[in-house]
Parts: sequence; structure tokens; C-alpha cells
Amino acid sequence: MKRITVILIILAILLSVTPTVQGEEGKIKVVATLQIFSTFAKEIGGDMVDVDFIVPQGMDIHSYSLSYEDIEKLQSSDLIILASSEFFSIDKNIREKISGKEILDFEDYNATLYSLSNFERNVHGYWLYPNNAINITRAIERKLELMDSAHSIYYQENLDKFEAEVGRTLETIREIRENTNIGDKKVLLAVPGVFYIVKMLEIPIAGTIVKGPNQFISSQELSEIKDEIKRGEIGFVVNAEGLEKSKAGEIAIQLSHETGVKIVYVDIFSAENYTTILLKDSVALGGSTYVEIYPSLNCDYLPYVLSLLIIIAITSVIAYAAYHYRKELLK
Repeated sequence: MKRITVILIILAILLSVTPTVQGEEGKIKVVATLQIFSTFAKEIGGDMVDVDFIVPQGMDIHSYSLSYEDIEKLQSSDLIILASSEFFSIDKNIREKISGKEILDFEDYNATLYSLSNFERNVHGYWLYPNNAINITRAIERKLELMDSAHSIYYQENLDKFEAEVGRTLETIREIRENTNIGDKKVLLAVPGVFYIVKMLEIPIAGTIVKGPNQFISSQELSEIKDEIKRGEIGFVVNAEGLEKSKAGEIAIQLSHETGVKIVYVDIFSAENYTTILLKDSVALGGSTYVEIYPSLNCDYLPYVLSLLIIIAITSVIAYAAYHYRKELLK
């Protein structure tokens, strides 16, 4: 009898100190405009949130219109996460149509926008820049704490884990940059959405094919770009996966045919894991310096990932061996 009583007491203590995982009905329902923001919310909210998004992966946010199903999804949410109601019409539309919901918007993120060509403040893909991604997740963490203070420690721990993961990823990216000559030449951007990935790697930018909404590089500017390519000043063109057949993508491919310049496709739409995007794109850009001909379409990154990792490994081993050999000589 005493043994049963002790067991019951222990179970009661464990239940009192163990956080109760909410069921599906008790979760905070989060709906984001873009999938990457829902991924950020899942990173921080974990088991306490149920996340969804509006714009299908790879679709242009500028041309997407809210459907009846989207409105229903937004109305059933507890928290709505927007990219920017100032810049994107879909986010502005959501703020006008949906009321009585907790909302996070650009002004909550303390994000930094940089200029690019005709874009005085380039908002396209700003969430891909590491500092901005961290600030977005911090804003999400603060909002979830306000909505669910009982699990504030849980959200804080998830934020700490996310920031640590980003930090480790940036260390790896710095090694990739140091072991390649990726910053020796300028690059031409096809679309402004790839800007923040290129900026993260500190690669100098020659310009961009897209100059604004339905505005593209002029024939005069294109001629100057061709001259820079011929002089060896521009290393390659950077475009986004999925935009090969866009107007900017077609111009890039034509430029490649005429000059032989390589086209590197980076991922700005996937959102399963933020740090995976950073690593994948860094390897693609870093690996471009070792590839003579870069496929224009349907690029498989695996060979380039393996090649770059092998190069980095060999370089590290040689440096290590040389260091110890020099120590032996100096004894």
C-alpha cells in the first residue's frame, strides 16, 4: 500500500513540473503570407503552434490574389504574419479585410533594407538575410509570449536554439567563402530577390536585370555588361530556381549564349529549413568558381556540394600538415 502511495505521489509531482503539450485544439493557429514566415513560426512555436501559409511556394507574391479559402483560413487564425503591408498588395489587402486578429508586420521586425539599382529599399527576399531572419524570429517569439505566457520559457529556448543554429551555419559559410575566390569578381543579378543571399557572401554586384515592376535592363546597360564579362570583371549571373523561364531568366540565358557567362541558380523559395537554404545557396555560389560550365536548367547541386566539400577538406588537411611540418623544422 505504501509503495502504491509513493508511486502516486511521484506521478503527481512529475505531472506538476512537466509542461503539458497542448492538443490540436489548444494550439495557436498561425497563418503567414509566405511559407518561410510560417517556417520561422514553427521554429519558435514548436509543438504549441499550428502553422499554415497563403502564397504557394514559388508563386510571385505580387501577382497572387486572395481566394475565398484564403480568407477563411485567415479568419480562423489566432496570429497572422505578414511580409510587408507597405510593399506587398496581398499583405495590404489582408490588413484591410481581416480584423480582430493578432498581426505581425514589417514594422515589428526591425529588419534592414538595402538599396539595389533602382530599388532604394529592396524588400524582395529581405527575410533571407541572416540578421533580418533572426529579428523576425525574435518578433515572433515576443508575440507568442504575449499570447501564451505559460510557455514563455519554451519559446525562449526555441529562439536560443534557432539563433545558435544560424550562428553555426554562418561559421560554415565563412569557411566556404575563405576557401574559394568567390568575391574576386562581380556578379550580375537576374532578379532583386537573390540580392540578400549574394550580399550575405559579400560578393560585389554589377547590377540587376530587373530594374522595377515590368522594367528591365536597357540595351545600353546590357552592352556595358557584355564588355565587363569580356574583360573578366563579371564572374557569373545569379538567378532564382523556378525563374528560368521568366523574362529576366530569358535575358540571362541569352546573355550566357552570347558571352559564355555562367548562370548560377539559387534557392529563395524553399522553406523547410532556413539554414539549409543558406548552406545550399552558399555552396552553389562558392562551387561556381570551380565549374567551367554551369547548367542553365534543372541544376543538380549534389556534384557541386561534394566537389566543394572535397576541396575544402583537402585545403584544410594541407594547411594542417604544413603547420605541423613547419613546427618540426623550427624545433
